[in-house]
Amino acid sequence: MAQCMCKIMLDVAERDNLQTVIARQGDSASRFLRLRLLSYGEPLRVEESATAILNVRNAAGELRAFAGDVHSDGSLTLPIGSWMLKTAGTLQCDVSIFDAAGGRLTTPPFEIEVMPSVSGEDVLPGDSDGDGSITARFFAEEKLHTLEPTLTAEGFLLSPLCNRKYALDLSGKAYADDKGWLPVTLELPTPTDTDEDSWVLIYCHAPLRDGQPVSIDWGFSSSILFTNGTVPQIGFGDFDVICTYSAVAGKWQIGVVQYEAIGGVA
Repeated sequence: MAQCMCKIMLDVAERDNLQTVIARQGDSASRFLRLRLLSYGEPLRVEESATAILNVRNAAGELRAFAGDVHSDGSLTLPIGSWMLKTAGTLQCDVSIFDAAGGRLTTPPFEIEVMPSVSGEDVLPGDSDGDGSITARFFAEEKLHTLEPTLTAEGFLLSPLCNRKYALDLSGKAYADDKGWLPVTLELPTPTDTDEDSWVLIYCHAPLRDGQPVSIDWGFSSSILFTNGTVPQIGFGDFDVICTYSAVAGKWQIGVVQYEAIGGVA
């Protein structure tokens, strides 16, 4: 995550030298204060064993405190958290330093001005009416989902969605019987928008059973293109299934990358 580190200096001997820090509404885990203290213009070193607390009062009068970090050089890092940036407006702040003996030293006040973002909502709407959330779609595409096989009369069915990364774990006892692996079938979705890229990535873990790798039924071969025109043969317990949709061919393209431990020991 990119981070914005706002550096300020506060003199604990001054009555008021109000400084303003600018932040943006809706940000989270990305903005911090790097604070150095002075006393009558001279650097004031905070012991690393001390505790630094950022005190914040919002426009509604709510008061909260947030712990920061004290560094070996005597500087402080304090978070500008999501509670502080939830609503546009001005936050009244100061910082208190506590030592192990119960001593307390508080800085003069300063402000954090939370500027409104273009969209104050947590997620952005789509490009046009009827579109889903762009932000939600982005997070869904980046997140690693768990692919849960569906039990059928024949075996197990894998039904991933477009533009998703999945982890598939077939190590459980349910996926085999005394005769070996139960049938596993992959059913790829039909892309709804062929103008957009459509893909599926599945990270698979399927340990060998009695020395035999899992066998996957890839579906109708007439609707699928395989790397080098050859149906993939699984030989190891860890492999990736990479699927991309060709709008020109109107077919899914499937490739398999298999992994083996160094020296051939699984």
